Amino acid sequence: MMNKTISINIAGFVFNVEEQAYEKLNHYLSAIKSNFHDETERDEIMEDIEARIAELFQEKLSNRKEVIIESDVDLVIDVMGKPEDYLSDEDPIQEKSNQQNTFTEEDKNWYNQTKSKRLYRDESDAVVGGVCSGLAYYVNIDPILIRIAFIILTLIGGSGVLFYIILWIVMPSAKTTAEILEMKGEPVTLDSIKDHIKDARENIIKSTTGAKKSIKSAVDKGMRVGSKLGQILSKIIGVGFVITGVILLVILFAILFGSTGFFPMFGSEYIEDLPTLLSIVYPDGRISYLFVLLAIVGLIPLLSIIMTGVKMVSGIRIKFKKLGIILGIVWTIAITALIIVNVELGMKFKERVEIDYEVTTQDNSSDTLYIDVSEDDIFSNHIEFNDVINFAELVKVNNEAVYLGFPKIDITYTLDTTDFVIILHKESNGFSNREAIQRAEKIEYNLTNKDNKLMLSPYFKINKKDKYRGQTVIIEIQIPKGKNIKFGKNIDRILVDVENNYYRYSQNYAGTMWMLDEYNDLTCTGCDKQKRVHQYSGQESDERETIEYTNELDEELQ
Repeated sequence: MMNKTISINIAGFVFNVEEQAYEKLNHYLSAIKSNFHDETERDEIMEDIEARIAELFQEKLSNRKEVIIESDVDLVIDVMGKPEDYLSDEDPIQEKSNQQNTFTEEDKNWYNQTKSKRLYRDESDAVVGGVCSGLAYYVNIDPILIRIAFIILTLIGGSGVLFYIILWIVMPSAKTTAEILEMKGEPVTLDSIKDHIKDARENIIKSTTGAKKSIKSAVDKGMRVGSKLGQILSKIIGVGFVITGVILLVILFAILFGSTGFFPMFGSEYIEDLPTLLSIVYPDGRISYLFVLLAIVGLIPLLSIIMTGVKMVSGIRIKFKKLGIILGIVWTIAITALIIVNVELGMKFKERVEIDYEVTTQDNSSDTLYIDVSEDDIFSNHIEFNDVINFAELVKVNNEAVYLGFPKIDITYTLDTTDFVIILHKESNGFSNREAIQRAEKIEYNLTNKDNKLMLSPYFKINKKDKYRGQTVIIEIQIPKGKNIKFGKNIDRILVDVENNYYRYSQNYAGTMWMLDEYNDLTCTGCDKQKRVHQYSGQESDERETIEYTNELDEELQ
């Protein structure tokens, strides 16, 4: 016999239901609704009931059965309970035994299966994800024991965290009332659903009532504690402001007025003080003006930091609005003027020129030119360029002149002549090409070329009135084919640049000899020996070898 089916939606699931079964199910749900007068409670309970019915219907369907029939509805009603027995505590199976239709053995097994516990995460009693609470319900022990077990596993080998994460991913969360009852192992009936929702609502009311009484006092207490913590934090920050401001203020005064070496750029071994540094760079008429600008630009922010810190520590509420505006205007004017002065200074470096002077060689008969550096009576014979961190070590200022250390020697070759070619390059910047030329011409550098021995000065000098404009001295030595140059022991007091750049540090050139080979390459003789000596200079035998080698070189130079 053909029966008519109806497609219905229960809790988001679509079922095909026979017409007679639909009528019975609809009547059953309508009867349940009529037992509730509270609309909010009714809607919540009906959602859970429909979700449970949908779950039971899904378990009755299979590939060979796709339609819900009247007997399926009867069985669901027997499991969930009848509306007129809503408040009864009797088990549905016992209730069913008093009715005309009884469960078959298959129905009992199916019902018992629906009553079994299921593993869910209990997010209502969760510390992290509710895994431990869910496991505790499933095995019927205290959740604290489960949590202790996870902690022990974590401390032993860290596996507790991984195991917890895996269970968190695998275990579903108990969200609906039916799922919560299944997690606890309770039967999902009308009575149990109603009781669960009723208990949950009473707990919410109790907690809300208690919360109302304590919220105000908690908020008041929290505000008092927060205010106190804010005051303490404000004082700590204020102390930090004061200390930082005072330290920076001391440093500022040391830069502006100090000459004791407190600041690494200034002192007896460096540039004497800030005014001296300014005097070799800026025009003479701007020194005092520039000094005042630097003092204002540095002093006003530091005083503001200190004053702010004092106010935070003492709790003073006085506002210095007018004073702040005045100081802000003064600082803005000072920083603007400072920028203008430095832009003007930058224009003094606009053009760069190079002037070349060829140095005459007096003796061309020898095949070897000895090159060394004269004694340093301004800086020191032992200053190494690669060890100089502060450029002020290479600047010496007196009333008339400025001495600048480390000129440069550039070794190249020539094929146009059989004689050594020595060229002195002087370079400088200036506002115009003419000004740059004039400054380059005034660079003073001493070198002597006598008896085939070239002695170079370790520094060059400029007139203090000419100001520093990037002046540089380069001594270029061109080696003809078939001839050699040999470096002396003090060559490290000058920057050496050989075309092949054989060594990185100037001290490695001491005692080496260079020549132009048949391939027009500058090659070194004695370099392997020197390299070996410097590499193992910590050993006594190599130190002795270095001394002997240096003595031989001194005899050759003499």
